[in-house]
Amino acid sequence: MLETPPSAQPPRMFRLDPRHTGRSGYRLPRHPVITARFVTRGRITSQPVMSARGAVVVTSHDGSVYGLARDGSLQWQVNTGDRVYTTPLVRADGTMVLGSDADRIVMLGPDGTLRMALGTDDDADTSLAAAGDGSLRFASGRSLYATDADLTVRWRLMLGSKVYSSPAVTEDGIAVMGSQDDRVRAIDPDGGVRWTVITRDDVDAPPAIGDDGTVYVGGDDGVLRAITRDGVERWKRDLGGYVRAGVALGLDGALMVGTYGPRARLMAIDRESGVVRWERVVPGPPTRDYGVASSALVDVDGSYAVGIPDDAVWLLGREGTTLARVALPADVDGSPALIDDGLLVVGCDDGVVYFIGDGPAAGAGPH
Repeated sequence: MLETPPSAQPPRMFRLDPRHTGRSGYRLPRHPVITARFVTRGRITSQPVMSARGAVVVTSHDGSVYGLARDGSLQWQVNTGDRVYTTPLVRADGTMVLGSDADRIVMLGPDGTLRMALGTDDDADTSLAAAGDGSLRFASGRSLYATDADLTVRWRLMLGSKVYSSPAVTEDGIAVMGSQDDRVRAIDPDGGVRWTVITRDDVDAPPAIGDDGTVYVGGDDGVLRAITRDGVERWKRDLGGYVRAGVALGLDGALMVGTYGPRARLMAIDRESGVVRWERVVPGPPTRDYGVASSALVDVDGSYAVGIPDDAVWLLGREGTTLARVALPADVDGSPALIDDGLLVVGCDDGVVYFIGDGPAAGAGPH
């Protein structure tokens, strides 16, 4: 029996909710075809979101944030001053908040106009998440920040090394993230460290938090960990390569995650036991630095969409069966997002935003 998917609503944040489950209430296209494109001037490694006014919002390494119509036409553009790795957070009032390598967090209005900016210690490389009270969590350099909704800094916690792991946040404001000092931490709403789990290498992947508070996160030691809300390792599974993508919480009790080489794979891991249910090998060179950077999307049926470095987006069923392979001109390191039933949007390493919709069934002709 499948778990209940979320309600159908546009993507408003990284990994679709503050706990980073990757779950969408929309359905993947059944017969995917590219319906529109928009060209930026840099790689795209973020996830698209929808603005309150219906624009598809995408960031690029060219330093800009773009608001696009569904036909791929440009509605607005804002230059942040340096590369943008992060996915914007779209809030209930329509404002959008994101980080930039220009060492700042910027707030945009619903129409894409620049409202304000907060200077940070270093590159603001992690996507923001909001707690239930509207306060924000994000990392810049070695610091984890908590701010009010208006970007007033509540506190700043200095960690042992750089943070690339976008924090996941519970409703009551506990933030969980990894860092390059080989640790996963849970941070209380007041900035105190609730618990720490020591790993054997960098933890750059964003964590996901289950309904019961269990944290699922991988690292450069190749290990996927399930950590209880109290900071106890419930299980860990060596996946044999860097884990830098976020974990998606499937609707059938599985976790979907990608690995790097020497044997890059997509893997479904049982959430309770850590046992591998199935795996799919990703074609490519047998090197440690080649692998899956895209975090998977879970649709309303429990199927998956994920960007793959063999120049494609894969659509997979719950058992790992291939539903479709959408070929693109370059690696797909960004995470896909469903903006409606049957309409998937993803950024590619060629700097292009692709809209992937439903085409005619194979073999179907005119009637």
